[in-house]
Amino acid sequence: MTLAAEWHVDEPQLRIAESDGQTALGAIVGRPVISARAWLRFGPGRTCEPIARLLDRGIVQAEGAGLDPELLVVAGGSVQAAEDIIRVRRKAYGVADWIHSPTCRVRITLQPAGLHATIRPDMSPPHGSVPPGPVPPVPPGPVLPVPPGPVLPVPPGPVPPAPALAPDSPAGSDGGRAAAVREALSEVIDPDLGVNIVDLGFVRAVTIEERTAVITMTLTSAACPLTGVMEDQIRTELAALGDLDWQWIPAWRPADITDSGREQLHAIGFTI
Repeated sequence: MTLAAEWHVDEPQLRIAESDGQTALGAIVGRPVISARAWLRFGPGRTCEPIARLLDRGIVQAEGAGLDPELLVVAGGSVQAAEDIIRVRRKAYGVADWIHSPTCRVRITLQPAGLHATIRPDMSPPHGSVPPGPVPPVPPGPVLPVPPGPVLPVPPGPVPPAPALAPDSPAGSDGGRAAAVREALSEVIDPDLGVNIVDLGFVRAVTIEERTAVITMTLTSAACPLTGVMEDQIRTELAALGDLDWQWIPAWRPADITDSGREQLHAIGFTI
């Protein structure tokens, strides 16, 4: 959050439908922030707890900066559709399917009441924004920060278990070592789905730079709680420490699953 003549509260992946978020934001623009929060939480009319919690954050941070929230007004904002969160729903008898939860990039602009009263509303607000006042769009990009740099140094020689190498890919070559790393990654099992991360399509690329394996990965969602678990398993398989290069764009899709992965998922009751 930054403070100049106005205060911005940003959330890149708020779990809310775009239409619901725009309706809620439109209902509170021009209201004092304390009153707006109460309106969203208690009504009258349709409530919206996700936006109310976002205002909670703005109120707490404004107080921490020495501002009186009683003097702030909701001046505008924007709600734009973001990447869906994809989760697994397990049913009876081992059957499971996918759940898609919509999310939005939400920005709310707060201004001192006196300043807000002097600003002329913008006559042509951009798509997804709520007047008055132009609101800078939320910049596109990954939902979570991508850790910098390459990672996971590979021990000298082929990484066990090493696959059989073709004659044109001698042991120790970049191609052979990348294949060996991918083979090791096939031993890492997603604890929710019960299938290895290679067949699930989570491993986007494996490249070798000198003595370092650069593994570019994704998961079903940037909000997946298993990110740390996956890192620990990968480090165990490769007997090395380091960070992974997580890549969230383009988003993972069920179409990324290999044929072998689909067979394994069908065998345990998943519908794809």
